[in-house]
Amino acid sequence: MSVSDALDALRLEIPGCSLVAFADLSSKIVLTASSETNPARETLDALSAAAHLVLDGPIADGAAPVWGDPDSAAAMGMLLSSSEARVFMRSPGEYPEALICVCAPDCDLELVVDCARTTLKRIVSET
Repeated sequence: MSVSDALDALRLEIPGCSLVAFADLSSKIVLTASSETNPARETLDALSAAAHLVLDGPIADGAAPVWGDPDSAAAMGMLLSSSEARVFMRSPGEYPEALICVCAPDCDLELVVDCARTTLKRIVSET
């Protein structure tokens, strides 16, 4: 299964999920995405920049004391608002990649995290 196919399957598996993207955290670029609409490049760039902030930037740095190991990188983060839920998940592989899910604000976050984790493992094992 290609990365694009995996993202399509993930987006369709999660009720209320409008966009799933696979990004390179070091370059802050979305490598591929699955969306209900055709998002502008600027939208995808903003999502990858947000993933960097949440997983490698100041937001992750500020939260590090909470998980007790300030030297380890954040594995997952969320930005929640009244209009959407954004879930960012670091790839378990050796490369600085992340999965980004943009969902409805009332989505089942546990389902999003579980499905995203499974999809990331599949992507990493097949590439």
